[in-house]
Amino acid sequence: MNDQIYGQLARSGLLPDDLARAILAGSLPPLEDIVMPLVICAMDCDAMTSGDSKSTWTERRLARQCLVIAFLAAIVAGQDRT
Repeated sequence: MNDQIYGQLARSGLLPDDLARAILAGSLPPLEDIVMPLVICAMDCDAMTSGDSKSTWTERRLARQCLVIAFLAAIVAGQDRT
């Protein structure tokens, strides 16, 4: 299942090309290398939505929720697994 998830992530356009190519080639980069681009994408989405005067309050809240989830996932992924 994880292989399918990583494969879809690599095809999503959310990761830099070098990371996507590595994943599609079967070489999984460290989780820390994958999480940071995802957090940056969530931050970009939030900034674009909150800065758009035509975005609705619901769209802004959804973008903010996605940002929170991205940061929570990054915190969990960065925890020591010993």
